Amino acid sequence: MTRSSRRLPSWLILVAAMTAIGPVSIDMYLPGFPDIEREFATRGVEVTMAAFIIGIAVGQLFYGPISDRFGRKPPLYVGFAVYMIGALGCALAVNMTMLTVMRVVQALGGCAGLVIGRAIVRDRCEPHEAARAFTTLTMIVALGPVFAPAVGGVIVTYLGWRATFVVQVGIALALMLTMHRVLTESHVTRDTSVSFGDILRNYARLSRDRQFMALSLLLGFSMASMFCYVTGAPKVITQNYGLSAQQFGALIGLNGLAFMSASILNMRALRTMTPRQVLGRYVWASPVLGLALLILSLLFALPLYVVVGLQLIFFLTVGRVGPNVSALALAPHGRAAGTASALMGATQSALTTCAGIAVAIFNDGTVHTLAAIMATGAALALLCYLWIRRTLN
Repeated sequence: MTRSSRRLPSWLILVAAMTAIGPVSIDMYLPGFPDIEREFATRGVEVTMAAFIIGIAVGQLFYGPISDRFGRKPPLYVGFAVYMIGALGCALAVNMTMLTVMRVVQALGGCAGLVIGRAIVRDRCEPHEAARAFTTLTMIVALGPVFAPAVGGVIVTYLGWRATFVVQVGIALALMLTMHRVLTESHVTRDTSVSFGDILRNYARLSRDRQFMALSLLLGFSMASMFCYVTGAPKVITQNYGLSAQQFGALIGLNGLAFMSASILNMRALRTMTPRQVLGRYVWASPVLGLALLILSLLFALPLYVVVGLQLIFFLTVGRVGPNVSALALAPHGRAAGTASALMGATQSALTTCAGIAVAIFNDGTVHTLAAIMATGAALALLCYLWIRRTLN
């Protein structure tokens, strides 16, 4: 398969599936939350989700440098194996503590596909084609939040919450076997020595790269601004508009459709524009939308369709930014694409976690407070772009 080919290559479909395993692992067991708390006779099942996100953030920092030294495929075998052990442990959990620990283990394995997937795209694609590939990843990964909760609901209803983790074991096994047959090594290196000092020096070098860090922060703040809505909306929407859990779940599912729409539009734009041009055009949109939602919510009692409409357009504009940022950030770091991908992903996870904390502290159940937090994240992303706009390659 040549880089100029327009047909979607099998390796890219596989990488997208490996990247989607994280969102699927988060969303599939959500319908089982009440059953989990009832069975273990304890509240606070949300901590298992927080544990998974922390595991994703930490694990990426290890897989990136290892994949730069040993190639992309060997760490993927390890990651899938660890993921399956964690998922099986979740299925066999006897209390909330064990479930939480096993979710961390599951995340430490699942993040391999996320971080190494981005590195594989960088290995195989030039910057412009990489932007198209990352757009395709976003479009496929967006299917996870749309279908995973619905599939999880059916599984929980008929087989129980533990079965959702058995299904995840099966998914990981299928992906590992497919990876073994379909994926060829994209990063061959003769240096198989692993030095902790070298790893730290590589991370230090990347942290001093102004353009790379600005783009990583830009992506992180953009994703954090969306996560603010995902974490704050259950309280805001259900309290202010009286939606049931099922109705709110349907609204959340629309976010995946917004990302898919953004991906389709981005693919079309990249036919005539460079990733830098697309980024420069759309990085302004989300701060404006966030500010508009803030001002309107302060002046009027907004109907639900206005809030949801502005929020979906907000998500769509962030979806136009993300793939191009990833391509531009990784382009100069071919030899250390795994390490660069890991640091970029860990930065995103850290900022997303901070956004969740901010929502937990400041969210008072009003639309304008949630809009203010979203607008702040989007504005910080814009500042990161302005920081390196003149020197952006």
